[in-house]
Amino acid sequence: MTTVIIDEKSKKGKIVLELIKELGIGKIVGEMGTKSAKLNQVTLDAIKEAYEGNTVVCEDFQDYIKKTK
Repeated sequence: MTTVIIDEKSKKGKIVLELIKELGIGKIVGEMGTKSAKLNQVTLDAIKEAYEGNTVVCEDFQDYIKKTK
């Protein structure tokens, strides 16, 4: 699953969200006015690390366990 963060306050963001709703091609979570709309600092830091390429690549779950100990 891919997560896309859209600034729903901007004009273009509103257009994109409306298109997604109209076409029914995605799931919109955390719309403004809900508690889940605000990302906590841990999530924001994880997003930043992913953008910077600071990720762990694993072959399988066992490999993940070894690399994250």
